Amino acid sequence: MSLTDFLRQVSILIGLPAVIIAGVAAALIVIARDWRVTLFAYAVFSVMLALLLSQVIPAEWALQQVIVGGLIAVMLYLSARQLRGPRDALQPPELRWPRMASLTGFRFLVMVLLGVAFLALRTRIAIPLVDPLFSNILLWLVVVSVAGLTLHEEPLHAGLALLIYLAAAELLVFTLTQRRMMIGLWQGMQLLCGLAIAYLVLAHGLAAAAPAEQEESENGGAP
Repeated sequence: MSLTDFLRQVSILIGLPAVIIAGVAAALIVIARDWRVTLFAYAVFSVMLALLLSQVIPAEWALQQVIVGGLIAVMLYLSARQLRGPRDALQPPELRWPRMASLTGFRFLVMVLLGVAFLALRTRIAIPLVDPLFSNILLWLVVVSVAGLTLHEEPLHAGLALLIYLAAAELLVFTLTQRRMMIGLWQGMQLLCGLAIAYLVLAHGLAAAAPAEQEESENGGAP
């Protein structure tokens, strides 16, 4: 049995679990503060997205999503590791990277309220020509991405929220049309977005740490 055949059979068996896991992973990206948890959730999300895509496009095309998601996760991991040095570990938790615009408890409460509203309203919203199961995950991913872009100003989490939105658009586009050229263009766009996010993560983190390091050097040099 080839890898593509295995992926196709697995995607058929775990369609609903893949939707649930993808939805939970997307919400965890928005809620979690720890960058390692966030990147792990994105990696899981990419695998589940590939399983869902394999139901509407050839499995070998869907497998590219796992590769692209893995490359993006590695780029973001390398950028994050540059910002988590020994000096950062000595700072108070609220001053460590990433510096969040809201509390974790508040983000959790927001996602719970959005989840309740989604469960109450999802039956009233239908997307033409799209399976109801796919329609639900599409709507949830859009809600999560908008919430992530609203709650975060730090490039890592905001960038991943943008990638979640692109994943929802990808699922919708390839449900309606299956063209090989579109697959390559879309995956390339995601990879370029991931590269830009990795750069912004590093630039934003270094810019935020520069004033603190300057003040520390001045205090250290004072008599």
